[in-house]
Amino acid sequence: MGKKIFEVYLAKEDVPNNEAYAKLELPASPWELWDAMEKVRLKDGEALYMEIDDYYAFEYLAPHLEELDISLNELNDLAARLATLDEVQGIAFEGLFSMEVQKKVNTNGGIITMQDMRDLAVSAKTDCYHVVDAADDAQLGRFYAENDFVPELDGVSNEVFEMLDFAGIGRMMRCSENGVFVDSLYVLRDGELTTAPPVQKTLPGKPGYLFRLTLGLHPDIGDARTVTLDLPAAEAELLDAQEQLGVEGWEGVTVIDYDGIIPYAADFTDLPMELEEFNAFTKAARDIPRSEVPKLKALLEQFEVRDIETAMGLTEHLADYVLTPKISSPQETAIDQLHFMTDDHPAELLLSHVNLYAYGCDIIKEDNAVLSPYGLLHRADYQPMLSPMQETQKMEMKMK
Repeated sequence: MGKKIFEVYLAKEDVPNNEAYAKLELPASPWELWDAMEKVRLKDGEALYMEIDDYYAFEYLAPHLEELDISLNELNDLAARLATLDEVQGIAFEGLFSMEVQKKVNTNGGIITMQDMRDLAVSAKTDCYHVVDAADDAQLGRFYAENDFVPELDGVSNEVFEMLDFAGIGRMMRCSENGVFVDSLYVLRDGELTTAPPVQKTLPGKPGYLFRLTLGLHPDIGDARTVTLDLPAAEAELLDAQEQLGVEGWEGVTVIDYDGIIPYAADFTDLPMELEEFNAFTKAARDIPRSEVPKLKALLEQFEVRDIETAMGLTEHLADYVLTPKISSPQETAIDQLHFMTDDHPAELLLSHVNLYAYGCDIIKEDNAVLSPYGLLHRADYQPMLSPMQETQKMEMKMK
């Protein structure tokens, strides 16, 4: 729900025949991070491959980030800090970053580190810099001259003032201050940078909540009150949230933030107007075994669910479907089938003599299966992949 800073591609590194991957917008919420890892399905001893596909407004960071050995959690932390910057702070960050790069070049100080970038992101929210409305040296020189920053010009007449070499003055001041131009503005650092707190390389543990909503009042109301709800919640908690916001019902209330074990669940619910129905869905999701959650997510994506009623129906029919997380490609489908048909050693001998891709595609088609982001998915009875609602509609048509 916030600003996009990076888009990353995640996959297993150097694992033949494996096509498990995830694409993720950063900054990502805690459950979004874990959902991406669930799609990649790393096993013990396997390494994560990460590539930044899109830098959006921060393309100038690309050559520097590409040089670094950074983790997903570190990159997400940087993205989260950059996402909180307003327009002026974003310009300040770019200016401070440009100065730091030049400093490294001039002092032969090496590369810009992830800690450097995080420090600059934190510092862009402090008062360690000034931003001046000047797009070039001439405008900068005129600004300094008009605002009495050049003592030598005291007492100069208006006629002589207009004859000054403002570009030369601006260039002299810029070089002495090590300032930079960014998007028609001049950025000058005049204080110490703030050090960002350390961040771990590994992902933090899974959140203690299953679903979390932060609600506030519509911007037109002009009230900054917010309330955070962990779902599923009791009826009294929902009423208390309304009381804290000063509303009856959910009219005039808007969703500020959402996170959940099913990251895109808020997309198929009209929140907060359907909050009671969504709360019932979160109860159903809470009560299914945690190992079944990837199957539910796979089904929600497979059937492109866009309403809470269909989502609820799927929670009641999970046993009708089978998800095999270890399979991510036609090749892995074929290998799994060969190991099922014969002992491990004969199966290994067969592998080099079989067109694994074609064989796997045939098996997937024969089983009416699909390769979902979470693994191979098919109905338990191997019938065509239909949702419970589609099954009901099919039965009603047969009865007519």
